Amino acid sequence: MMQILHKSGSVIAIFAAAALLAGCGGNRSTLYDANGQKVHTSSGSKWIYETDGGREMLANNFVYIPGGFDVDEDGVDESGFWLARYEARESNESVTATGFGNVDDLIRNHFMIYNKQSQRFDTLLAQDSGAYLKNPVAEILGFHAARVTFTPEGNATGSYSAIEAIVALENSQIRGAGWHISLPSEKQWMQLVKLIINNKENWTSGKVGEGKLFQGLKYGSSDRRYFVISNGFLGKDRHVPENYTTRVYDLSGNVAEWTSGMIAIDDRFLGGNSGEVEYTRLGADTPRWWLPILQGDSFTLSSIDGVGKYFDGSNLGGTSDTLNITGSTGFVDGYAVVVRGGSKARGDQTLTGISAVKLEYGPGFKDPSVGFRGASDYIE
Repeated sequence: MMQILHKSGSVIAIFAAAALLAGCGGNRSTLYDANGQKVHTSSGSKWIYETDGGREMLANNFVYIPGGFDVDEDGVDESGFWLARYEARESNESVTATGFGNVDDLIRNHFMIYNKQSQRFDTLLAQDSGAYLKNPVAEILGFHAARVTFTPEGNATGSYSAIEAIVALENSQIRGAGWHISLPSEKQWMQLVKLIINNKENWTSGKVGEGKLFQGLKYGSSDRRYFVISNGFLGKDRHVPENYTTRVYDLSGNVAEWTSGMIAIDDRFLGGNSGEVEYTRLGADTPRWWLPILQGDSFTLSSIDGVGKYFDGSNLGGTSDTLNITGSTGFVDGYAVVVRGGSKARGDQTLTGISAVKLEYGPGFKDPSVGFRGASDYIE
């Protein structure tokens, strides 16, 4: 959300001038951004965070990510979406996986596969693909999911497979908001990347492209980090003021995060042979929109800029699953779910960054280093 502040700096939901009454037709309430500056708004329809649904999202620690620009270079400007401000935290309320069908069904309904021809994540798992067992998701040995929240307190939830994360999110919808919450898509993650690397507040020099991107700006007494995301740099999103700004936490460092993007192991950009490389070493087959490139530039940022590296995974026979969803476990899966951001368990800082990608885990992989957060669909 926009950081809405008193001039003293204390965070509030909305500061309203006493003379203004809801629905009276006057100007909107006086709002302040993250720097304590007034946001001047005009009369008319409400900004998205002023709606009843928007207030519910804010109350549950979701923020609005602005659009108004073309993320995947298809000639169409993307709109904005809601994103959890923090990574998921597990509650003590267990949920069941009944109603999700088998693994094929769950993946087909919640994940998009990379298409080499279109160079976008726009393909569904084929009907009766044969890649996964026909057992209902609820009967998978070792399957676990609980309701999650998105609070700053406590440790982020790791050791959730991508399919467990889907079940947890489906059972953690924001009541009264009206927007469906699931894993962020690859296009949405790259929307975050573009908004972050083109914002001077996220660079050590205070200028875009000079110095180094922070691994997120440090906050509090811990080593936790946030990035600043603003409207108006790459495009103007009509749902928020042009000078709207917000913060999203732990996108880099802490646990890595699942997205809803999948790639067949034969379609990975290094063929599973080269392991970890700089983005500058990825070939022409890699879609340009998927690379950390500054707006209007041609130079691909590398890990030295703070964006992280690309990790292609193993070619030992597939990606890794710890849940038996294919008929076996280990390096057996023909698909990788795209993992983004930091990975504290690896102890490898080169894979910690907003653009870091790992393509070594199947949808049944569980490890303390991999967590997730929620995102809405695009908002028209």
